[in-house]
Amino acid sequence: MSDEGLSSPSSLKFSLKNLIRRKGLANRSAAETLNAEWSRIVGPKIGQRSTARRIKDGVLEVVVTNSAAMEELRSYLHESVLEQMQSSLPESNIRSIRYVRAR
Repeated sequence: MSDEGLSSPSSLKFSLKNLIRRKGLANRSAAETLNAEWSRIVGPKIGQRSTARRIKDGVLEVVVTNSAAMEELRSYLHESVLEQMQSSLPESNIRSIRYVRAR
C-alpha cells in the first residue's frame, strides 16, 4: 500500500473503525457505558455489589454479588432504577431488569 492511501482522512477513519471492530472495543465501550450509568443511578454502595452486564431483547441483565444487595434491588429500588435507566438510555429500549446472582 502506498503512503498516499493512508494519508486520506477517509482511509484513516475506515482503518480505525475496522481495528475497533476487530478488537471488540466498540462492544466493550458500550458495556462500560452501560455499567457506568447503572452505577451512577444505584449509587456507590449498590454499584460496588452489582454490574450491569448487557441488554438483550429489552431486558437489562444485572449481576449482583450478595443477597442483601439483591433484596434491596428487587424490593425497594426496582421501579425507581428501572424508570431512571429508561430515561437515561431511551435508545436502549429497556423494558425490565433481570437480577442474576454472581457465582
